[in-house]
Amino acid sequence: MSGGQEAIVQALVETASRYGFRGVRAKNFYRERPETICVLNLQKSSWGPQFYLNAAVWFTRLGPERRPKEYNCHIIWRVNSLMTSEQSKAFEEALNLDHSIPDDRRSSLIKEGVDTYGFGLLARCESEEAALQIASENGPNVRVALAARSQEKAN
Repeated sequence: MSGGQEAIVQALVETASRYGFRGVRAKNFYRERPETICVLNLQKSSWGPQFYLNAAVWFTRLGPERRPKEYNCHIIWRVNSLMTSEQSKAFEEALNLDHSIPDDRRSSLIKEGVDTYGFGLLARCESEEAALQIASENGPNVRVALAARSQEKAN
């Protein structure tokens, strides 16, 4: 692992533990609750040394998954998609190893971003209702699967 990538992973590990998430292979972080499993995923770009952070929520009632892949989850968003354009730009640069940023600055930017828009939001998804409320509050930047939406309409 390169120094920049180590700084990214270390920032995630430190922030994850504060919210009760456990890491799996330094790229997926999970937190299980009776109604939900929350996931934060570190995704490597296929096109270069960039990374992305995806946040997702699995509804346990809709399937027996214990470690769901974020792209199969019922609610999903890219962490920087909920930020202001200025915050998003700085966050993307911190996750791009082509940008020469001191590791402590890279780590700080990542921690700030996931604290608010990643682990912080996911920690509030204790129930299906709470997760759907967060999705609603964040509008079009959050994808909600039809199975989850049909349950929301039934309630």
